[in-house]
Amino acid sequence: MKKVLVVCGNGIASSSIMLAGLKDYLDEQHISADLEKASLMTCSDDFCNDKDLIVSSTKLDRPGIKTPVIVGSGLLTGIGEEEVLEKIKKAILS
Repeated sequence: MKKVLVVCGNGIASSSIMLAGLKDYLDEQHISADLEKASLMTCSDDFCNDKDLIVSSTKLDRPGIKTPVIVGSGLLTGIGEEEVLEKIKKAILS
């Protein structure tokens, strides 16, 4: 099962909203994934590189993080949400 980390600035509101929307979508698609949320502050290289995918509310500019990152702001705004969800689905299933 793929491990997906959902991150936002404080690891509270935005990541919770993104995680809930992502969980609903994955359930509808019958896709299993281990979802976890965190703040950008706790996103150390080791912690993040232990995941298969990161969905972030903003661009992550950390050269030590090698895990693929998808900016998931569309899950918050609704703008481009389907495109973001398709990218996440493709990353999880690959």
